[in-house]
Amino acid sequence: MKKLYTLFSFSLICSLANAQTGPYWATDVAPILYANCTTCHHQGGIAPFSLMTYNDAVLNSSGMVYDITHGVMPPWPPDTNYTRFCNERKLSASQIQTISDWVNNGAQQGNSSQAPTPPTYTNTPVLANADLVLQMPAYTVNTPTDLYRCFVMPSGISQNEYITKMEVIPGNRSCVHHVLVYQDQSSTCINLDNNDPGPGYTWFGDVGSSTATLIGGWVPGQGVWELPPNMGVELMANTNIIMQIHYPGGTFNQTDSTQVRFTFSTGVVRTVTLNPVINHFTSLTNGPLHIPADSVKTFYAQENVLMNSTLISIAPHMHLIGHSMINYAVDPSGDTIPLIDINNWSFHWQGFYTFRQPVHVPYGSVLYARAVYDNTSNNPENPNTPPADVWAGESTTDEMYIIYYAYLPYQPGDENIIVDSTIIQGVQQQSFSDYVKTPQLYDAYPVPAAGNSVLNISYFLPEESKVTVDLTDMSGKVVSVPVKDENTSAGFTSKQVSTDGLAAGTYLLRLTTDGIVKTKTIVIE
Repeated sequence: MKKLYTLFSFSLICSLANAQTGPYWATDVAPILYANCTTCHHQGGIAPFSLMTYNDAVLNSSGMVYDITHGVMPPWPPDTNYTRFCNERKLSASQIQTISDWVNNGAQQGNSSQAPTPPTYTNTPVLANADLVLQMPAYTVNTPTDLYRCFVMPSGISQNEYITKMEVIPGNRSCVHHVLVYQDQSSTCINLDNNDPGPGYTWFGDVGSSTATLIGGWVPGQGVWELPPNMGVELMANTNIIMQIHYPGGTFNQTDSTQVRFTFSTGVVRTVTLNPVINHFTSLTNGPLHIPADSVKTFYAQENVLMNSTLISIAPHMHLIGHSMINYAVDPSGDTIPLIDINNWSFHWQGFYTFRQPVHVPYGSVLYARAVYDNTSNNPENPNTPPADVWAGESTTDEMYIIYYAYLPYQPGDENIIVDSTIIQGVQQQSFSDYVKTPQLYDAYPVPAAGNSVLNISYFLPEESKVTVDLTDMSGKVVSVPVKDENTSAGFTSKQVSTDGLAAGTYLLRLTTDGIVKTKTIVIE
């Protein structure tokens, strides 16, 4: 009997010990939630509940485990094994396991004094000193079905400006699904607004004007959309800004007054263009876009790249019966350039995805896309019961096949620009300038070079300094000094170096600044 008692006591002690081994909310779970979830899950955020406190997490613990283990949350449709983007909302396998273990082991709090300081969310603009702030009039949403409402706001700017940062502030996060921002110098949108009672006008697809151009957008979880240094989207003088807002069906008696804020460039910038280069009007190779009832159909698209291009971001677009989409380019040498792969399309979680580093797509490349549509009863998003034929159109119950690209003419070194510093291993939430403390000289282009052409070079400076760039032969003799003691701002700089008069051979390209010398070998034929 004593032996059995001893064995029972030992088992009880082990059970109690195991019950206190964690993981704990304070030290294990809270850091994950604060870093990945609470930007939406906080009081006043776009999510329906908060995860800021231990009690919040416990109350929603079972649903949390289901969502993270089934890939529902955090919402991030692009396949990160195919392409990486900025600000990915993605949990690692170990983070998912930690939260699952925490719930399965009793959701223990641990020592609350060891919990990290909760992030602060004021729900106020990040661009507090924006150069242009526009706000739509208050609009009360009452709609049983998806509503796309457009609101026109004169910009009031008297000269062309370049947008370097844009922030959309939803007026009512509970009913604003996403926002597309256009500009238009014509009066078409104003006339549509005047002919529709109440603030704004209803329009599916674009905004109803053939001269309107997309300049940006907002989706849940997105903060400030910021372009790389010295790049901007041109905003025309005296243009109108049109915000097209998607309000989900079943929204009643909700008032919204969404705002958009712009920061303009103060110097010379390179112009970024946003266009739906891949689209179901001109790009399909097996169109038209028609998905018969009770069918799963694949459509292919392609477009020739007519400019040596740098891609900044990408935004695929389909509607409710979209199932998957992949997009890539093939360059003139036959190499594949992966752009985006969404294996499990969600109409409710679309986005403007910015590459962690700009992508060079050479002239002569071909853009390819493949999209699958599921028009069967197996698709829970199918708007028709039973399934009905679906064609291309602007209504949510129609379909689209569009990929927007933000791009500009390529310059050597574009692909070296770090847009998302988290790609630098071990560095989190730092800028490239914080990480790279010394000047960097990048490879020149083209190499080998002709003796009567130019070399395109680029370099990075962590701070403003004087720069000298020269070419020397292999004996050390200076043969060209294209840049001499030139004051240069911090960041990336591109230059052209003439090779006129230089004999065929091997040279050293040399960057000198603040006593630091960086070199690259150059071959001239």
